[in-house]
Amino acid sequence: MYKKILVCVLVIYGSILPANASTENREDILTSQDLNTVASEAKSWRGTRYRYGGKDKKGVDCSHFVYAVYNQIFEGYDYRMASEYLHDSDFSLTKSPLVGDVIVFPSVRGSSAHMGIVTDVRGAKFIGAQSSTGVKEASFAPGSYWGKRPYRILSLLPSE
Repeated sequence: MYKKILVCVLVIYGSILPANASTENREDILTSQDLNTVASEAKSWRGTRYRYGGKDKKGVDCSHFVYAVYNQIFEGYDYRMASEYLHDSDFSLTKSPLVGDVIVFPSVRGSSAHMGIVTDVRGAKFIGAQSSTGVKEASFAPGSYWGKRPYRILSLLPSE
């Protein structure tokens, strides 16, 4: 399905792994090229204006932004709406996020779901297409605008 795989194993707290997964850390398996390619492609969209339903650098919404970045790197990557990632078998919740993972903010009290791509794990930053700013890096650190909303960080699972 995918020619390259961004995430090879799910690591939860570094100790609970699926039976068929390697005991290596995801960072040890992934090349820095894989991680940097996702982040670089995402950052190349900075300044693109937000447009609901937009699919290109003339204007893009959050789910089409993530799709465009991942599709550039992973041939045959399928489009999903932000809310669909939470139940997608190609992704798994991770407690050990890496640059390039997907962050999803589920809909809360009538707000729409939102998403982006993690760009800085320690600094708690992601890049996404926000309606107020267009494609821009934002914080999900506690106390920040996005950090006050519940979120899930998801890793792409290896294709079989």
